[in-house]
Amino acid sequence: MKTISQVLGGLWRGSAFSPTAFVTRALLIAVIYGGSELLGLREYTTFLSGTSANLNVTWQTAAVLGLIHLLLYVAFILLTPIFLVTAGLLLTYRRWIGRAQDPEPQLASTTER
Repeated sequence: MKTISQVLGGLWRGSAFSPTAFVTRALLIAVIYGGSELLGLREYTTFLSGTSANLNVTWQTAAVLGLIHLLLYVAFILLTPIFLVTAGLLLTYRRWIGRAQDPEPQLASTTER
């Protein structure tokens, strides 16, 4: 039985433009964004209005944490759907092309002596 790291390693080393790679990237972005939500980084996005969400950290740290969450949010909103739609289109295209093309049967090479 393969471990999770072996499965993820196989997906990571796979083809860069395969449906599996696009779904993997979408899931990776979703998991990282979910982690930032669970860590509570959303409250640090108040740096946009010039206020500090937490007085126990410096404004530079709060701004960096807020920027990290903001970039992850934008990636989650924009890139994740694009990656999933791309994976679906690639999968559909490959199956459609596979059905449309009927390759000639390969004849076994026989040599008569």
